[in-house]
Amino acid sequence: MSNNKAYLIVIILLSLTLVGLIYFWQARSISPAKIKLENIPLKLGEWKGEDIPISQRTYELLETKDALMREYTNSQGERVALVIVYSAVNRGSFHPPEICYLGGGRTLLNKGIEKVEIGQKAMVWLPIAKAIAQRGKDSSALQVNKLVMEDRAGKEIAWYWFTAGSRVTPNYYRQQCYFIWDEIRHNRQGGAMVRVSIRTRDDLKRADSRGKAFIKQLAPILLDYLP
Repeated sequence: MSNNKAYLIVIILLSLTLVGLIYFWQARSISPAKIKLENIPLKLGEWKGEDIPISQRTYELLETKDALMREYTNSQGERVALVIVYSAVNRGSFHPPEICYLGGGRTLLNKGIEKVEIGQKAMVWLPIAKAIAQRGKDSSALQVNKLVMEDRAGKEIAWYWFTAGSRVTPNYYRQQCYFIWDEIRHNRQGGAMVRVSIRTRDDLKRADSRGKAFIKQLAPILLDYLP
């Protein structure tokens, strides 16, 4: 191995070590944000919510106490599940939900990215909202991941997205890159994973419509509860 190559390897290893030390220092020096996910309204439009207890084991797996599991029901008895996981210092608290879904025995029928209309207030979620508007594109839609799954109980649709500070993305790896970039800049910000899901035995189209209607009620208010 030439001296130049050996020198380059040493520089790379030192750089990786420095990034690791920065992350460790940030994680130790920043106190968790004081948030109250339970303050998210129990009534959202036609939907009324009820909290689902979270076990100590689940908290341990998530590595954060800032988590919310809730079920919302409308007047027709239709149900939507909401899960929010937030962490101010630990990006290990997040992962794509399909990992748990598939591990729990569901079969993934389809996965993709789609836009959900959520209204003009949601523009504050997008740092590039003005640029998008100037290009004539729709800045009132939220990009989310959509999973269609099936198990013995029927079919399930799930939508999920991630946040890092005020930035919103459907991409898990992009969220993690935002965290690392903020750590390097000494501007550590918390983040979240938001998931909405709905079950159905037959009518996927109706379930899809109900789920999106719920997201339209939820998404514009989330910035009031996620610092």
